[in-house]
Amino acid sequence: MKGYLRRGAATAARCIVGGASLAGVLRAAPAMALVIATAATDAGASPAAVLPALVSSAAESLPSESSAEVSFAARLSAVAGRLTAPQGLGEAAPALDARAEAGADRGSVLWRSGDRDGAVAAWMTALEDAQVVGAPSAERARLAYNLGVSEAAGGELMRSVAWFEAALRASPSLADARFNLGLARAEAGLGPRTGDGLLESLGAAARTLTSGESQWWALLGALLFAGAGLLEALRGGRWTRRLLLLVAAAQPILFAPLALHLSERGSEPFMIIDPSGVQLRAAPEDGAERVGSLPAGAVVSYLDTLPGWTKVRVGGEARWVPSEALFELRL
Repeated sequence: MKGYLRRGAATAARCIVGGASLAGVLRAAPAMALVIATAATDAGASPAAVLPALVSSAAESLPSESSAEVSFAARLSAVAGRLTAPQGLGEAAPALDARAEAGADRGSVLWRSGDRDGAVAAWMTALEDAQVVGAPSAERARLAYNLGVSEAAGGELMRSVAWFEAALRASPSLADARFNLGLARAEAGLGPRTGDGLLESLGAAARTLTSGESQWWALLGALLFAGAGLLEALRGGRWTRRLLLLVAAAQPILFAPLALHLSERGSEPFMIIDPSGVQLRAAPEDGAERVGSLPAGAVVSYLDTLPGWTKVRVGGEARWVPSEALFELRL
């Protein structure tokens, strides 16, 4: 990562400080954006960890006149290959705990031998171990995906839908889970995952990024805006003003995923898995007043639990539903 930072910073520094043309600055912008993307894909990387290295690399690069040009096509190819990996893992991601990994492998062996129940038990144990040791979200998503497949094979379509949804929330880049979720929802009669409205579609698009990835997009937006503002202050002119306006217009798009994740922080999503839906109650008892209903597949936020009942937030109001009708989506 250090090498990417130094070479990308060198390119940008030569353009801005060296009095390069606007075309040169625009050529530097992808390099700097790629620096951020490359750093973001390193497991465990965070803005706080990478920014000092970025600033240091930029400072070191200023006196140099012979730094090699960044091959944008080559860097893009390398980063794209890592970002589109099936499980979304960085190169240095910590390995899954030995017990969880052994459980996952044992489940796969049992599945291939035809022992579905044994495979489910092994994968559930592996998932619990992975949660205890804080295994990477992509590994937990892989186990949830396996459980979704097993539930679908057993005819438990709603539980299959919930497992695939949980896998996608943990690792939005898991393409197999997205594909199978669409199939399972169709079989269960739920329709597409996203709503027909514009806001629902935008929200679904924003959720394709994890919380960490959304932070990097926001950081990239801030850096681009700061760079465009600095360029306008130093160089002036019609083209720099247009560039600044263009970057400013892109800020809502770059910051929207982070804003969505922050708004959902602290909430524990649960899915209704009763195929017939549930009746909402004003109190945790069967004879309590009915205050609405929810269809199968609806997602609500957890508030509290009593024996046999769970309090959830629905439209800003607290309601009670039978606990057996809910499935926790947080892995």
